[in-house]
Amino acid sequence: MLKRIYQPAAYQTDTLPDSYWAESAAPLPDCERLPGDGTLKTDIAIIGGGYCGLSAALELAENGANVSVFDAGRSGWGASGRNGGFCCIGGSGKSYFDLAKKFGTDAVKQFARIECEAIDLVDRRLADWNIDVDRHSDGEVVLAHKPSRIAELHHEAKEYAHFTNIQTEFLDRDALVERGLNAGETYAGLHVKAGFGINPMKYLAGLHEQCIRTGVRIFEQAKIDRFDETAGKYTLYAGATQIEANKIIIATNGYSAENLPDWIGGRLMPVFSGILVTRPMGDDELKEQGWTSDLMAYDSRILLHYFRKLPDNRFLFGGRGGITATPAAFDAGKRDLLANFNRMFPAWRNVDLTHHWNGLACLSQSWRPYIGRVPGHHDVWTALAWHGNGVALASQGGKLLAQRMLGTIGDDDLGTVLGTPMDKFPLPGLRRVARSLAYRYYGLRDRFA
Repeated sequence: MLKRIYQPAAYQTDTLPDSYWAESAAPLPDCERLPGDGTLKTDIAIIGGGYCGLSAALELAENGANVSVFDAGRSGWGASGRNGGFCCIGGSGKSYFDLAKKFGTDAVKQFARIECEAIDLVDRRLADWNIDVDRHSDGEVVLAHKPSRIAELHHEAKEYAHFTNIQTEFLDRDALVERGLNAGETYAGLHVKAGFGINPMKYLAGLHEQCIRTGVRIFEQAKIDRFDETAGKYTLYAGATQIEANKIIIATNGYSAENLPDWIGGRLMPVFSGILVTRPMGDDELKEQGWTSDLMAYDSRILLHYFRKLPDNRFLFGGRGGITATPAAFDAGKRDLLANFNRMFPAWRNVDLTHHWNGLACLSQSWRPYIGRVPGHHDVWTALAWHGNGVALASQGGKLLAQRMLGTIGDDDLGTVLGTPMDKFPLPGLRRVARSLAYRYYGLRDRFA
């Protein structure tokens, strides 16, 4: 039996989330279902059909591998269909300077290049596949929510200048208002000119279609319960179906089980993020608040909010969700999110909301992703822990993992930031308790520091 960190409601796989993305994107075609009793054979079995799993499958299939993807639900039921649609720089919970203290400047510059290449990969796919994902935004802006945080924006600009070629622009309060970026509790901003916003379900649909065209078999409602290794071969068990494979990829990110495989247990901290979406607003309503820009944005809080105006003039506002997967916790998370939205955008206090949903982002003990072999296994591989930035980096991470498995790149090409396995959390059984206490502490820091 799979061991989960949250209650079953966090992992319901029978339907897609009640999200704006699922409503606005065309339905994905039905995929294969497991046959029940019997055995399937494949060269590479991929557990998880989101951006990472499908990107790995596509790269492997394009290079001649026989690949099957097994998704516990419908394609898009997990984080790839629930996220905020920010295709942007990011992937670590630590700053570049902090990472450099452990790994060195050159290693962090390599990591930053991979982050930038991840955005370029999604950009190239959208063009090559000719798919409309409601793209908008020239990069993103981080907003200082207190005067004391303005210095952090200048520090972040120095980081980008030192470790990347990304251009940034500092915006004082007047410049924010002039550019249609007026929100409450906002004192300055840093425009980071990399990335763009998308409808994440439409992107997933395009990736899904390319996999099918390339010969990838995608099985839905195919929850893998466990796997065994015998003489270098693997048998995966999904109910009454057995799958024989030579290699396995674990691409389940925040929806990972603690025992699939056991090595994952205690190394990840999935956290809930909630999203609200308003009805489409008129131009006069947008001007009343003073937010007319289509730039993606987030604030400088540790428990940050992220938001953007969608192309049809809806407004998306996201942030911390509940702390457990109970109806009461989800309701409390929604009330908290709505209170923050109303405080930051008071002119829209009475604008109707059309959607609210939750999903799991994935943090690691090391505050960085990992791409590589699962320690203790010869041919079980994984790529995960995108720290809320999976649109771009999970796409690139899946591709890089496939190339590493094919031998077209080596460990040096991944670098030490991405290629070093994460450790376990101290007292992993108390992660949820520790996270709840940390939220209270971070909330106080965001409010008073």
